[in-house]
Order: sequence, then structure tokens, then C-alpha cells
Amino acid sequence: MHASHRLSLLGLLVTATPAASDPQSFGGWFDARVKAEKVVVRERFQLDLDGDGREDDVVCYVFETPREWVTTAPVILVGLATGERFALRGQGLGPGFVECPTAPLATAEEQLKTLQVGMSAPTGFRAEASLRFDRKGPLLTRSRTQDQHHLRTVDLVLQDAEFISFESLNATPTDGGDIDSAQESPPVRSAAMLASGTKVPAPPAPVWPSWGQKDWDGFADANLKVQWLRKGDAVTLIATLRDDHPVSAADARVKAIFVADHLELWWREWKAGSSRPVRLGVARTADGKPVAAWFQPPGREDTPLPPVRWTAPDRLEVDLPLSWILTRPLTPAATLPILLEPPSERTDLTVAFSDSDGKGPETLLSTTQSRPDGETFSPLFIAEPECPHPRLSRRVLQWVPVGQGTTLRELVW
Repeated sequence: MHASHRLSLLGLLVTATPAASDPQSFGGWFDARVKAEKVVVRERFQLDLDGDGREDDVVCYVFETPREWVTTAPVILVGLATGERFALRGQGLGPGFVECPTAPLATAEEQLKTLQVGMSAPTGFRAEASLRFDRKGPLLTRSRTQDQHHLRTVDLVLQDAEFISFESLNATPTDGGDIDSAQESPPVRSAAMLASGTKVPAPPAPVWPSWGQKDWDGFADANLKVQWLRKGDAVTLIATLRDDHPVSAADARVKAIFVADHLELWWREWKAGSSRPVRLGVARTADGKPVAAWFQPPGREDTPLPPVRWTAPDRLEVDLPLSWILTRPLTPAATLPILLEPPSERTDLTVAFSDSDGKGPETLLSTTQSRPDGETFSPLFIAEPECPHPRLSRRVLQWVPVGQGTTLRELVW
């Protein structure tokens, strides 16, 4: 009986022991900080930013300074339903400061919800970015920058990039004075290719007939589909080719590949602050054997050819080590101040399909509107492993993770 009585008491004690308290919700934490620190909340809404089907919190706040109508720069806070929190504060998209976002208008076509972040400056500079999030921080899906000299848009959902420059002209009116005007250049478009860090490649990037348009009868005549995957320290190009009259390479010589239907990859090799183009040609023989050759080799003479596979009669895969194509560290000095700073891994690389008549190239389809020449490239954005989109470097918007004990005042830049 005595033992049974002790077991009964033990059961009561276990039952009465309070369960470990759950971490404080973002709403509860933020409301407590607002009350304690007397902040001014400009915006507050919810949006599923990581695709898990649950609403995440977005707030934007400022502190009023002793002088009337003067406030600190806005701080944007994102609280994921999974518990992670991030602050986006201050500069990082260019000259100017971040603005408070507003809740997006939901449309039937909008499948990918993003946080729209913008900033502007009195100089006429304007920058915008569309962000998704995962448990490690913000991911870039779209950017747009504009000033007096340029307009640049990069859309990583559509994988399309466009650049327009505004050239200042001096005109002389009839009264003898000078006036300034601007002439808009034709848009320069290219693919903004995305190497997904998941097991599923991004959809095909856009391509254009960049040379030999008069001999091209449309995508039924010749077509190129370009997709990318990141695999550890390498990226894999998945190229699907269409040609109504295939021409095989006789052997692995450069000339034999060049006069056959072949794929070309162009990228920059950097050394001592200057770059040189590297050009790889890939084709197949009549018996289906993959053949490759350096049309313009890397600087290192012992650089081997990358692994090349024909996985189907119309499907080619090429593995490129990141160390080959990411040879220049992306530092603030390497980024023009008018541009949105790139994610942690971005490079310049062009993919082209040369449709041949057996004597030489007849038509080029490429990820640039203009013919590849070693100077004009399309950007390739490389996501981290397990990520569908590239992550922003922490320099952009000076974003930081936010801990449970962080105060709102600490986050003001």
C-alpha cells in the first residue's frame, strides 16, 4: 500500500508539472516591443512568403525623433510562421532608404506571393525588389532599378532581363540657348537564367534567334530550351535541342564540331581585374557519342573538358564547376552603385545552339538577343542548395536575423 501511495503521488506531481512554454508568437513579441519602446507602426499585414500555406507577418515601423515630423529610417520586419524573424533596414539597393511596403492586391493569376520592397532618392534613383523567404532569410525573385541614365529589370520567375539606357543630348533651340533632352536606346534583352538549388530545374529560359534570322523558319525549324540545376559545387546545364535536319559531327575536332549542329557555352574568365571569354563547343557523332572541344580555351592549359552527357537524342547535359565560372569574388567594389546588388552567387554566361547546314552555322539561337561575341552575356543566378531562388547577400538592405531578445531600437540602421 505504501508503494502504491508513493506511485500515486508521483503521478500527481508529473501531471501537475507545467509543460515547457511555446516560443512567443511574432505578434505577441512585436506588440510587447511596441508598447515598451513607443514606436510608430506604419504598415502591418500578413502574407505567405515561404510557400508553406501559412500566413507570415510583415510590419514596418519608425521612431519619431524629438524634432517634430522627423522620423528614423523605416525598418521592415518579417516574422515567418515557422518562428524565424528578419529585419530589412536602411540602404543596400543604391542611394536612398527603404520604404514601407504595402499589402499586395491578390489576383487569381498570382500564384507566387512576394514582398515588394522599394526605395528612392532625391536624385531620381528608384529601386524595387520582390522577395520570397525561407528559414535562412530573403530570396530574390525580381528587381528593377532606374535613374537618369538607365532602366534595368531582372525577373527570375520569367527568367528575363531588360536594359534601357537614356543618352543625354544637347539640342540648340532657335533662340540660341541650350536644352537637355534624353534619347531612349532600344531595349537590350537577355535571359536571366536561374540555377535552382532544388531537385527540380527552373522552367526553360527564353532564347532568341541572334544570328541568321533570314534562314530561320521558327521554333519548328530549330529550337533551344535551357534549364539549370545546382548540384553541390557545380551547376548542370540541361539543354533540349530541336532541329528538323540534324547534322552530326564527324569526330571530336574543333572544325568537325563547328560545322555540325552544336551547343556553345560562353563565360568570362577573370584574372588580375580583367576578363577573357571562354567558349566551349559540344556536339554528337552519328552513333550518339558526345564530343566537346574548347573553341576558346581557358587560361590554364591543363583545364580538362567538363563532363558531357546526351541523356536523350534531343537532350544534352553539361556539368560546370562553380570555380570555373565564379572566378571573381562579388564584393561591393565589383558592383556599380546604381545596380541592385546581386545575390551571393551570380555570373555571366551565354548558351547558344548553332543550327548548321553541314558547311557551317546557319542560325544561332541564344540566351542573348545579340549574337554571342565574348562581350555580351546573359546573367546566371545560382541558388543555394535546397533553395529555389538565389539568396540576397546581407549587404542588400543590411538584412539581419532577429532574436527573441532583440529590441526594435537596436534594428534601426
